[in-house]
Amino acid sequence: MGLFRRKTQNDEEIEKAVDKRMRRRTKVIIIALVIVLAIGGVYLFQRFRTYSTYKVEETIPIKSGEGSKYVPFGKFVVKYSNNGIMYLDDEDVIWDEAYEMKTPIVDVCDDYLAVADKGTNDIYIYNEDGRKGKVTTNYPIIKIQVAKQGVTAAMSKNKRDNYIEVFDRKGKTLVSHKTLLNENGYPLNFAISDDGTKMAVSYVTVKAGTINSKVMFYNFAGAGQNEENKMVGSFDQYGESVVPEIDFVTNNRVVAVGENIISVYDMKSKPDLKDERKVEDDIQKVFLSSDYIGLIYKNSKGKMPYRLEAYSMGTRRVLNKDISMNFDNVSFAGKNILMYNNLNCQIISIHGVKKFDYIFKRPVSTILPWGGERSYLFMTNQAIQKVKLK
Repeated sequence: MGLFRRKTQNDEEIEKAVDKRMRRRTKVIIIALVIVLAIGGVYLFQRFRTYSTYKVEETIPIKSGEGSKYVPFGKFVVKYSNNGIMYLDDEDVIWDEAYEMKTPIVDVCDDYLAVADKGTNDIYIYNEDGRKGKVTTNYPIIKIQVAKQGVTAAMSKNKRDNYIEVFDRKGKTLVSHKTLLNENGYPLNFAISDDGTKMAVSYVTVKAGTINSKVMFYNFAGAGQNEENKMVGSFDQYGESVVPEIDFVTNNRVVAVGENIISVYDMKSKPDLKDERKVEDDIQKVFLSSDYIGLIYKNSKGKMPYRLEAYSMGTRRVLNKDISMNFDNVSFAGKNILMYNNLNCQIISIHGVKKFDYIFKRPVSTILPWGGERSYLFMTNQAIQKVKLK
């Protein structure tokens, strides 16, 4: 027999099958590469896409809009001012209630909204159907928060002491916590969880001319039942750094921001310090979402007067960008940062891309995200505009 044998019909059929399989595999690989490149192209386009103007898609006239403020609520927005509060479901007024308040303060959580006149004693609780309850505190109100079932908390004070009171939406007192200045100190700020069962409070004390700050946690449900004053945790690593900002960004996560420190706590039942980071420059503004911590500083090193930073909940810095202005209003809008005053608006992505930079011809009182990345509500004294950036 020779070294080489003649190809048989079976051999040729095998070669054809292998060749067909290779061509099919190559085709699949090419299609997969095209899809990956297309997805990558769309991602890069969206990431670096910018807008220079906007298109007004719908205008909703507003009566008595002078001095009004707006918050997202229900299917659309709530408009409030010194003279009353109104819930709009797109174009229709669902409910409208008049009042007289010098300094109305509002808080929203899911289906419930609370409004009070700062320095007085009454809190009014609403959902999409209208007013659901009224709460009367024992002392003048400093701050309010509402939970998703209508549970409402208020920080109040008299001439000597401070109180944090928690009520159900019918006005029944669930918790009345008196803060003694010679023990915990002065309550600087507080926050309640979305379900209304947990609370975090930042305190500051002054002893012998020395400032000391701490954050204390309370659980009104199972974990705090056998604890004095329902207190389930205390953290005093802040020293002289005052902690004016504290908030539940989710039902189980708390962010506390001091003058030079950021703390992230997990609190399912009792608090646990998850991450912490020291900062150096003078913080001008703090704004939070469930995913990010945003800060605006006076800029000690850059060419512009202010610096914008954002951190993940692991306190990893994800954005560091110099900006020209300390805007009156700053908030997260998804993965973008919305900054505006009555005549100027900037939108910067979490990746540092300036998506939108605009000077209005007429004052805009409030800007709210509405739908996708390009869609916003612009509120003026005369109308609500549904706009799309372009």
